[in-house]
Amino acid sequence: MSLKAVLCREGRDTGLRLMAILLAAFLLLTVTAIVFSASVINWIVMLAVMPIVGLSAIRRLNDANKPIKLAMICVVPVLIFGILIYFMMPVGILAGVFLFGLACGGYFAFLPAKNSIRYVQGYNGPSIVQSSIFGSVHQRQEPVMKGQIPPVNSESEHSFTSPVLSDNEAVLTDSAVPHSAEVDKHQFKDDLQQLTIIDQDDVHIAHSADSAVESDQSASFTTSSSRSHQPLYVDQNALQSGSITELTKTWLNMAKLHRLKLILIGKIAVAILAVCLVVYLVFALVSAFSDNEAKQSQPTEDTINEQQTSLRQTIKLPDGFWLALDNNILIVRWLGDSGDEHKLWDLATAKGDKTCSHLEFNDGSSYRPITVDLLQDSATEARFTPLDKNAIVNNVALRGSFKLCGYEFSLKGSQATLMQNPQFEMILSQ
Repeated sequence: MSLKAVLCREGRDTGLRLMAILLAAFLLLTVTAIVFSASVINWIVMLAVMPIVGLSAIRRLNDANKPIKLAMICVVPVLIFGILIYFMMPVGILAGVFLFGLACGGYFAFLPAKNSIRYVQGYNGPSIVQSSIFGSVHQRQEPVMKGQIPPVNSESEHSFTSPVLSDNEAVLTDSAVPHSAEVDKHQFKDDLQQLTIIDQDDVHIAHSADSAVESDQSASFTTSSSRSHQPLYVDQNALQSGSITELTKTWLNMAKLHRLKLILIGKIAVAILAVCLVVYLVFALVSAFSDNEAKQSQPTEDTINEQQTSLRQTIKLPDGFWLALDNNILIVRWLGDSGDEHKLWDLATAKGDKTCSHLEFNDGSSYRPITVDLLQDSATEARFTPLDKNAIVNNVALRGSFKLCGYEFSLKGSQATLMQNPQFEMILSQ
């Protein structure tokens, strides 16, 4: 396969050659993306293979006598595949574009040729290498006289000296020979005329032989093309005995008999496959973009949670519970309960677990929480109003224990722990 035949625009390609070029383009882009990931070389290779695929599609359309504008159907999948593989898209999307490109090439490959011609490696056009067929040049056979053996050497084969006498020799001969030799002289002239007639007959025979050879060659091509559509001979006895070869011949005969219907079914199947691949590609692209948006939004939510966590001032007390300040809301947090996330107590509706309806210190003072929630991480949080914030913090520092939701927490050493946090130290100092 020469470079001129690949870059030719006026020639004709077979469907198999188009599929080979298209498959080679996809494989070259894949290998380039693996070796040089996200590199400018990927763009160079893509821009180099697109004209090759487009010219092959144009030659295939010329072979099928179709408009050359349809060549973009093969070029566009190569462009999309090159762009997607540069950005390292998921394998499912790349496989969908690859199969869609092969389906487009397969549709072109099934288009019938407008006439039967001779292809060289699937190509026919001005860039084809013309080679002379051995034995196609006919050598001229020199005429000979009757009864004479034809010369063997090359000089006598390509040269012929006619026995024509000069004037002097003719005078000498007439004076030297006797009158009785005039009969031989007339006989020689008759033989020379007969030799000329034989020469003309041989030339006519040679021309008729050449025309017969040409007609035989054209007849052989016609016969070979007609034989391809003739049914194969099937041995019925071998078929009944279970011969796989004869069964295959039977199937081939049925395929030849319904060749047009099978081609139509193949085109319909390729069209359905192309539509399915397009739908799959659309859904894959939509899912890929939605996943990217989810990934982009997820860090934003994590950032918000981190910001909220950073605004909350939390300190752990010796008995295993936490006090937290979140925008003047005091939160008491502890672990120990399990289950789904739900609300244990709500002051607005006065519904929920009654043991969580108030926090009671050992001196008898009690405070009502706004809400008590069981969180997803198995932690329980009780929220108190800003009005009770300072009183609860001082009681935690000065009292001995408190009860909430059926749990009793010891407050021993809590004052020293609270003084280590600037926010709680400010509340205690007020």
